[in-house]
Amino acid sequence: MKSQPKAVFLHTGYRTAGTWLWSCFRSLDQVTGYYEPLHEMLAKIDPTALAKSTADSWRSGHPTLEAPYFAEFAHLLRDDAPGIDGFDERFSIDSLNGKTPESADRLAAYVNHLTRTANEAGRVPVFKFCRSLGRLHWFHSTFPDAVHIVVMKNPISQWQSCWELLAKHDNAHFVAIPFAVLDMNRNAPMVKRVLEALHVELPDASRTFKDTTLDQCVDFYKQHVKTIAPETAYRAFLAHWLLTLQHATAHSDAIFDCDLAARSSAYAEAAEHWIAKMSGLEPSFGSMRQTSSKQRDCGFNAAQGLDIHLQAFDLAKALTADGAIDNGTLSLWASKLAQATQVLAFGPDVNWPQANAPMHRATRVVDIALIDGIGMDGAMISELAATRTALNDARSQLAKFKRAPLSRLKKKVRKLFTAKENRAA
Repeated sequence: MKSQPKAVFLHTGYRTAGTWLWSCFRSLDQVTGYYEPLHEMLAKIDPTALAKSTADSWRSGHPTLEAPYFAEFAHLLRDDAPGIDGFDERFSIDSLNGKTPESADRLAAYVNHLTRTANEAGRVPVFKFCRSLGRLHWFHSTFPDAVHIVVMKNPISQWQSCWELLAKHDNAHFVAIPFAVLDMNRNAPMVKRVLEALHVELPDASRTFKDTTLDQCVDFYKQHVKTIAPETAYRAFLAHWLLTLQHATAHSDAIFDCDLAARSSAYAEAAEHWIAKMSGLEPSFGSMRQTSSKQRDCGFNAAQGLDIHLQAFDLAKALTADGAIDNGTLSLWASKLAQATQVLAFGPDVNWPQANAPMHRATRVVDIALIDGIGMDGAMISELAATRTALNDARSQLAKFKRAPLSRLKKKVRKLFTAKENRAA
């Protein structure tokens, strides 16, 4: 438990419902809500752009907000030029190399200035970061008086949101940005290893964006992702997902599971409880929209997805064996990959209420201490039990595939899912 924290940091992935979670804090009288303080847009924003940047100005899927996204930055707009005082566009480039980020002193000074501004007004700043997960270790150690919460979803549900914006609305930003971040970190040993394991190919191996802005890099990949197969783009998305969550269990105070919050009222109530205990703030999560039961498009089929996820499982085991990641990261990755595989094959309802799921079989990388004394509901129990089953199935299938010749791997995967889909139908 942290007493009177100076700030709350929400470290979110793209399209994880992080904006909704942040808006629950922002609505509190004692909170100053800073939206994406590392967003590249802040380098060039002016009063007109700030006023127009709302949840209704694009197909965001975000809840209706009472003020523009960046309203709390208005007093920091420069008088003599566009942009936010103290902001450097290099802040927007996430780092995946595990080292102290570029311009770390300036970044710390910028965040501390925002924190002091809120504290001097008698408020607690709540930061909604979407470019910090790769630098989580640095943030956690540099701001020890803050509460650090990682906000996440399983990779398929997250990808489906990104992919639909491209497929239906020609918005390639969220498919392109993982490529851009990977490219800007392509020489980091861990990044190289993940790219190789997932067979991710970045165009033009001699190309470098070292002296290029993130905006320019993203613009390049917006065109690139329109020329490749969706499953190829998902490989890069998953590589980015794994790399940005490699420190989530060791360098955060809590993990907020948006998959679970959308289904389990017990989990949402428990989260209200432990967030209040850690931060002194009491946001309500009753406005969380229930996940639709409709199967969403992701651009590829279940067999292709399983093939990719099994490669990620192999990578996770190898990284754990040589100490590159710890057991907490392995459990987090494995449970979410298992859940993603289920959602892809059988739809979003696959993990949820099953009356026969026994309590004693419920296990998952959700800290049960978080719900101690709060109670469990059917969604919580069945989600925990279903994920354990998925993990066991994945281990069994992986062992079976390893004994089979590689030439028969895809055939087995397709046969497996065809049979299951037929039974489900």
